[in-house]
Amino acid sequence: MGVLQNVIREIGDIVNRLSVSSREKQKIQEEIQSLVYRYKSELVREQSAAVGDEMRGNWLQRSWRPMVMLVLTLLVVLGVFTESSMLSDTSRFWDLLEIGIGGYVIGRSGETITGNLLSRRQK
Repeated sequence: MGVLQNVIREIGDIVNRLSVSSREKQKIQEEIQSLVYRYKSELVREQSAAVGDEMRGNWLQRSWRPMVMLVLTLLVVLGVFTESSMLSDTSRFWDLLEIGIGGYVIGRSGETITGNLLSRRQK
């Protein structure tokens, strides 16, 4: 808002240097001020839309956890029907799967809780 005030003040200084009547100067300043405030409100509207789009994220940001879990599930199912050293009892795959499931559950729970808290705060 301070930037707009400075712009309006400087435009007012320019208008005051014009060689027209004070009534016309006042009218010009009012028109310029209304124009600046109209464009400011459009700018704020566009900024809020951009922030909203950014908060929602893109498809990959929303889908990476389910995709990772699907890949891990496919590997387990594939290991049931084929012999794979990756799925042996001594494999680190099970540790990775455990971390993946824990991160998925905790991450989704955190997102849900955060979303609920933010929606309550906005009301």
